Amino acid sequence: MKKLFILVALSGLLFSCGGPATEQTDNTGEQEAVQQDENKAYYGATIKGENIISGEEMIKMLEDKDSVYVTLKGTIVSNCQLSGCWMDLDLGTDDQLAKVTFKDYEFVIPIDSKGKTATVEGIAKREIIPVDLLQHYAEDEGKSAEEIAAITEDEVSITFEAVGVIIED
Repeated sequence: MKKLFILVALSGLLFSCGGPATEQTDNTGEQEAVQQDENKAYYGATIKGENIISGEEMIKMLEDKDSVYVTLKGTIVSNCQLSGCWMDLDLGTDDQLAKVTFKDYEFVIPIDSKGKTATVEGIAKREIIPVDLLQHYAEDEGKSAEEIAAITEDEVSITFEAVGVIIED
């Protein structure tokens, strides 16, 4: 009986470690692109980058809808410096940004992505981001303790959950 228990425990351990390989960052924050060509790297689901709308068009769509599935293109103005698990994308209007996260945290982007052009496809929403999450984002971005402590109010923001990202050099 004891041998059977050990065999079952070892089998469970082997099966739990033998799942499908997923792309993860290592300690250096490097991320493998799913696909790369010329000056573009693809992360997450391979998207085509077609039917791109402007940030202004997306904002208008969100006036009468809870969420919209769109493709946007913009400049990355900041991103997580720890693992590349989020980015702020310039919407090209009134200094408004979209906080972009990645579907089910299945992929991340390189931590040196600031200033590059990104095309994202996914679901956009207007949401209230609580203080604790805003402070977490500020910490991820490498802001000082004083800057983090200065965040004291929730923020209404546009959030975007991307299924795929194309980053151009």
